[in-house]
Amino acid sequence: MKLFKIFFKEYRKLFFITFILMIGQAVGTLMIPYYVAKIIDEGILLQNQTNIWQNGLLMLVIAIVTGVVAIAASYYSAILAGRFGYFLRKKLVAKTQKLSLADMDAFGTPTLLARTTSDITNIQQILMMVFQMIIPAPLICLASIGLTGMISWQFVWIPIASITLFSFIALLVIKKAIPLADVMQQRMDKMMQVLREFYTGVRVIRAFNKNRYEKERTDDTFSRYAAVMIRVNKLFAVLNPTVNLVMGLGMTAVLVFGSILVTQNTVPIGSLTAISEYTVLSLWFLTMAAMVIVMIPKALASLERIGEVLAVNEEVVDGDLTQFVLADDKPVVSFKQVDFSYSGAEEPVLANITFDICKGVTAIVGGTGSGKSTIAKALLRFKDTAEGEILFGDVPIKNVTQEALRQKISYVPQKAFLFSGTILDNFLFGNPNATEKEIKKAAEVAQAEAFIQSLPEGYNAFVAQKGNNFSGGQKQRLSIARALIKPADVYFFDDSFSALDYQTDAKLRQALKTYLKDAAIVIVAQRLATIKDADQIIVLDEGKIVGQGSHETLLATCSVYQEFAKSQGMEEKHEHKAV
Repeated sequence: MKLFKIFFKEYRKLFFITFILMIGQAVGTLMIPYYVAKIIDEGILLQNQTNIWQNGLLMLVIAIVTGVVAIAASYYSAILAGRFGYFLRKKLVAKTQKLSLADMDAFGTPTLLARTTSDITNIQQILMMVFQMIIPAPLICLASIGLTGMISWQFVWIPIASITLFSFIALLVIKKAIPLADVMQQRMDKMMQVLREFYTGVRVIRAFNKNRYEKERTDDTFSRYAAVMIRVNKLFAVLNPTVNLVMGLGMTAVLVFGSILVTQNTVPIGSLTAISEYTVLSLWFLTMAAMVIVMIPKALASLERIGEVLAVNEEVVDGDLTQFVLADDKPVVSFKQVDFSYSGAEEPVLANITFDICKGVTAIVGGTGSGKSTIAKALLRFKDTAEGEILFGDVPIKNVTQEALRQKISYVPQKAFLFSGTILDNFLFGNPNATEKEIKKAAEVAQAEAFIQSLPEGYNAFVAQKGNNFSGGQKQRLSIARALIKPADVYFFDDSFSALDYQTDAKLRQALKTYLKDAAIVIVAQRLATIKDADQIIVLDEGKIVGQGSHETLLATCSVYQEFAKSQGMEEKHEHKAV
């Protein structure tokens, strides 16, 4: 509700216009039966054609104006709902950009997608229906009772009894339907999660011949969601016959008692028609309102789910500095006794890590789970360190904004990721102001220029979602080129050469040294051939630094590095060379 209050304050003028239009629509709707009664009583029964024409034309004008007002009301309510949806999506996306990766993982991709799409769509639709169906309903009911009393106080009990009876039944239906709304949304989340795994993991599913198992799993989620929907629909199904029953009873009462009063010349027959119309209008608007009211808990549940994301305390908080300059006499980056832990983990991923990254090539090597990729996460502040500090130059990275920090780092993730669009779009993602010459040079250094030129559309070649229309090696080279286009002080390659053949790997490393001669290069790799010429190599084992130095030094002093070299056939080469 806090979100709604903020939005209402920002768009109160639009709320006011929409509300006035809704009132105008309700008044116009109620005026039609009134003039129908006048035409019958003062025109047809008295055979007064002038009166028929006057009231008929007046009723036509009211109907046209009411129609225009109704269209305007629908238009403004749609605008209001659309802007509320935009307001929520903007806040939600902005918030998720500030969440740590751990918080993102805690919510999960399927539920974040559901909250950004289906939840907000639900809220938009129901907000529009609230204005169109719920707000006019009490006005119509009260006005119908009042106008009926003005025509004949003897008939007031009929709309009151009809409205009361229907409201009682509708409340019973709503009371049973409300708890189902939250369950329905939870099962929607589960269904989206299963479907996402089904579609993204289709290759694994087929490779393991698990089609039947996945079909049963998806069918189960479909049936569980359908079961809730069926229960809700059964409850809604009660409303229609209820309306017909109450309308029938109301019309019967109007006609029975009305005919008595008409024959006694107490009530004109036209007034009887108006009373019937008021009763029908009241019940119709109440029916629509009841159907929307049942949906409101679903919208509130969706709003609460969005609020849960917005209420998360940001783990990574910006510092005060929006820009900083690196000191020439300092290392580019310094890790000072850094501990890094994930939530729920018993042991830290990095423990007491201390090393400097200077201009030139720093390589990081280690076994699976040794904490190599975690160094990139710590440097980029995807999650803050538990102990120690990281300095950029002589400035602690916690003292600067995340934007200022990441502006100085260009990063190639372990799993190459491309955005849908074109190759050029992906390159400009690294630097929107890059010139054609800079783009081609980066592609050349990344060993991607040749295969890009071989494509019929060159740099305008289409890139499918996640770059799935390219091979692993091509995606890696395109990701590297995108990173090279971005001006930075540190270029971090997180096992980004793994899909490249040895020849391409060697050419790329040689080109990088020349192209990035004034920058710090960090290469995380499994292949020692990729990093053996680095200026310094950091060896990690179980989150600790167990070796640091050149390739030759580590072969002589670090047992963990020796094991890597032996497993890759490099130790023998070193010994042969020494002889």
